[in-house]
Amino acid sequence: MKKNILIVGCGDVGREAGRRLQQLGCAVYGIKRTASDDIPFPCVYGDVSDVESLRACFAQLPDVIHYLVYTVAPAERTESAYQAAYPEGVKNCLACIDMPILQGFLLVTSTAVYHQQQGQWVDESTETAPTSFSGQKLLAAEGILSNSSVKAVAVRLGGIYGPGRERLINKVKNGCEINRDIPVYTNRIHRDDCAGILSYLIQMIDSGREVDNCYVGVDSHPVSEWDVLSCIADLLNINGPVHNEGMQVHHQNKRCRNDRIRSLGYEFLFEHYEDGYKQLIKNG
Repeated sequence: MKKNILIVGCGDVGREAGRRLQQLGCAVYGIKRTASDDIPFPCVYGDVSDVESLRACFAQLPDVIHYLVYTVAPAERTESAYQAAYPEGVKNCLACIDMPILQGFLLVTSTAVYHQQQGQWVDESTETAPTSFSGQKLLAAEGILSNSSVKAVAVRLGGIYGPGRERLINKVKNGCEINRDIPVYTNRIHRDDCAGILSYLIQMIDSGREVDNCYVGVDSHPVSEWDVLSCIADLLNINGPVHNEGMQVHHQNKRCRNDRIRSLGYEFLFEHYEDGYKQLIKNG
């Protein structure tokens, strides 16, 4: 598959997706906010929220870009940073790229677009009415893209773990208390499956397969935080979380289904969080 692919936002998911696409024979390029030495493909530096900065970036790239993968992370967790990274960044990319040539625009968002907080099951057809500013800005970016003329696909990722993303492992190591009686749900996905889904979707679009405009990216086992922390403790062979029945639980989060991406044919590297954490701990 010899296509020119642009990764906008070259964090660990973007870097890994680019590496996989290079292995398929694609020419991969990147746009990043700050300079870095660990990116395995040519990169230029600019600010997606500044259209002139972005135009200067595109001037340094090949005229022909077949696919754009947008994996930008906000500079900080504020409403203005989310506005800059998502609605503004996506709008500016669409303004700078040659739309008639572009065959697909993949936008990484998250399950924060769902407002459900009481353990409900959700999928791509579930209503989205987020109350958080992060969810609202992500959903606004999806809307801008879906109203454009390009083939657009939003990928709503769950809780990413993997190399450098060891929050739950550290939580267990540091000791933690959980109210076991009220399950607080989490939806996990390994960094390698995030990249794998993005690479797979591009392959499917390029092969002429019918691809939906939205996919939920989580593994096949939504899990209570108590259970995943206990699993990690067993893998580490240390004490697990401590039950505290006095802890108040206001939000149980939601349980996400991944049926749509699996029905498209994607095979998870880590379909169960236990397998992913086992490898992460072994390699750590």
